[in-house]
Amino acid sequence: MKNSFFAFLLIFAACTSLAQAQTWVDSLDNYAREKYMPPSKYKWTWQKASLLFAMNKQFDLVAQDKRAVYMDFVQKAMNKKLSKASGSSPNAVASGLGMSFLALHKKGEKYEKASNKIFRDYQKVKRTDNGGISHKKFFKELWDDTIFMIGIYLQNMYLWTGDEKYIDELFLQIDAHREKLSDPATGLWYHGWDGDNRNRCNFCGQSGWSKNPEKRSNEFWGRGNGWVVVTLAETVKTLPKGHPKRATAEAYLKEMIINLPKVQDKNTGHWYQLPMRPEQAGNYIESSATAMFAYGILVALQEQIVEGDEYSDAVARAYDGLRQFSMKDAGNGYLTVINVCKGTCIGDMNYYLKRSANGQKPYGLGMSIVFGRAYENFIRPEVSK
Repeated sequence: MKNSFFAFLLIFAACTSLAQAQTWVDSLDNYAREKYMPPSKYKWTWQKASLLFAMNKQFDLVAQDKRAVYMDFVQKAMNKKLSKASGSSPNAVASGLGMSFLALHKKGEKYEKASNKIFRDYQKVKRTDNGGISHKKFFKELWDDTIFMIGIYLQNMYLWTGDEKYIDELFLQIDAHREKLSDPATGLWYHGWDGDNRNRCNFCGQSGWSKNPEKRSNEFWGRGNGWVVVTLAETVKTLPKGHPKRATAEAYLKEMIINLPKVQDKNTGHWYQLPMRPEQAGNYIESSATAMFAYGILVALQEQIVEGDEYSDAVARAYDGLRQFSMKDAGNGYLTVINVCKGTCIGDMNYYLKRSANGQKPYGLGMSIVFGRAYENFIRPEVSK
């Protein structure tokens, strides 16, 4: 009898959890927080930081009475890593978005001290001749990934302190990277640029990727561009109307997303691993880039940077397509994400096409949650009140 009672409680709890998960975003969010990365498992890495970003955004996007769970998550994760807080590289700065988030929300002096230490560390990182912060410790390389890794942290620092130096530094980096990586014809960015022409040891990249006159990669990688799109979208949302740099952020966001609906796969609502090669044999749909691109387009619609059915249709297709083609049941009412390219360095076309996309990955989970919640609020604004 006792065992039957406990079995009933377990079934009731599972059914209750499923009932409360009204959309795929809820199921994905519950899985991310409760199973995939509870705060006790947080590590000071860029991968985990991308999911931590989702917890920050959930706090902003959900109804007031649901915010406590996200604040608690961030605080517990950062408490676990308080002594590890570092800004010694762009990838290390990424987790600083959690510390600066807590400083912004006045959660204690210890988070303020950690946030300031991260910036002091960051100021010592190697730079290229145009002032760009190097993605690599021992070489001078500009990667589009860097813009997100430092960008959300710098935005939070600006919101917390009101000090324009953080926005000035963010735009210095955006402009330095854009100078070397942006392609005027597509609006997208190449993955990386070599600032010192030295022989480099690549643990995951392709040797010789920068041996060309432009000293940069020759491909537009989906998630790499997604990092930039999300950061530009967040920059627009961070800066008040009338801020002297807001119009620039809007223009940069528009140039990156303006052509994206044309290369979206209409059947799945996804963009591809190499988005400008939709017809290329071996190319595949990639969910993290899809969520990032869709989020950038959604923000551009909300802020009236773009308008028209092609953009609203693109985000609707992405929302539906992510659920249909890039999610799978994880048991007990949970969902997880698939079609996520693993961590990727720089190479040629075949290099990117051979990167596996089997695992779920924190950035796949995190960015799907961010886009999905923002889209649901867009079509059902009463949900976030």
